[in-house]
Amino acid sequence: MTVEITRVDVADLDLATATALARIDNAALDGVPLRHHTAETFLLDCRDRNGEGPDAGLWLAHHGPSLVGYAALTLNLFENLDGAKILGAVHPDHQRQGVGRQLMTTAEAATDRPRLRAPAWAGTPGQQAVPHFGYTRQGSHEVRRLRVRTPQPPDLVAAAEEATRDYDLERFIGPCPDELLGDVRMLREVINDAPEPGEWEAYPPERIRRYEESLARGHQTPYTIIARHRTTGEAAAITMLCVHDLRPSIAAQEDTSVVAGHRGHRLGLRLKLAMLDWLREERPDVEYTDTWNVPGNAPMIAINDALGCRKVAETISFRKVR
Repeated sequence: MTVEITRVDVADLDLATATALARIDNAALDGVPLRHHTAETFLLDCRDRNGEGPDAGLWLAHHGPSLVGYAALTLNLFENLDGAKILGAVHPDHQRQGVGRQLMTTAEAATDRPRLRAPAWAGTPGQQAVPHFGYTRQGSHEVRRLRVRTPQPPDLVAAAEEATRDYDLERFIGPCPDELLGDVRMLREVINDAPEPGEWEAYPPERIRRYEESLARGHQTPYTIIARHRTTGEAAAITMLCVHDLRPSIAAQEDTSVVAGHRGHRLGLRLKLAMLDWLREERPDVEYTDTWNVPGNAPMIAINDALGCRKVAETISFRKVR
């Protein structure tokens, strides 16, 4: 199939084109129960990928007058500075005709970074296509979903509260208060203990603020709960969750981390239970929460299973080193 690949600046992406791209993305993910894009959410993602800045490149594939696919290139700004990520989709009516390969090749040629990532959802044509472009599978994340309005078992709540009786919970909506910034930095960096390969993820204040600004631009509201040891005053654990105010029915669970010296007190469970209570009280428009786990993170998966989460999808990480 003959296609024309053109590059556009994300700053120039208009709403009509974003509408078409959102439809392509949603059609390519048919059967994957995710939050589907609208034109506005597609635009917002292109212009800031979770604080990593705007896409470094966006390419559109046209077959005649029809827009049939796209590829986007994101460059890492914090850790893994030799890495880049390529996202994209081809409309199902035009898959297996070489469009994806042309888009991938074009995006790869636009960066000299040697480590490339191309995520794909399990069960989609992308999972089958990406390995043919020279990428190999390097792990995955499982998405588990929980219905917010389903009450938690009283015995589970009681057990978590008893085990964490020496801790107080603090919570805030939106940006981190200045006086808690040091605690949040330390607690965010605890995620490096998770059983997932990769470089150390540092969270200096400027990165935290940049991330918060990105969420605000993207119409996302973060909710954060911290557990503090009552006797020592030490910050011991954190859980964070984001509600996308343009599509709030499915909230996204961010980090849940417990400092090594405070593990064994069911703090992760207590924080997640408290977050569910808060959502029921604060956000009646939220129906579900989605959380992402690497398959080897048995402790967190056990907590999510106890809460009633069920696996609904899996995203696979494909990588190429040039």
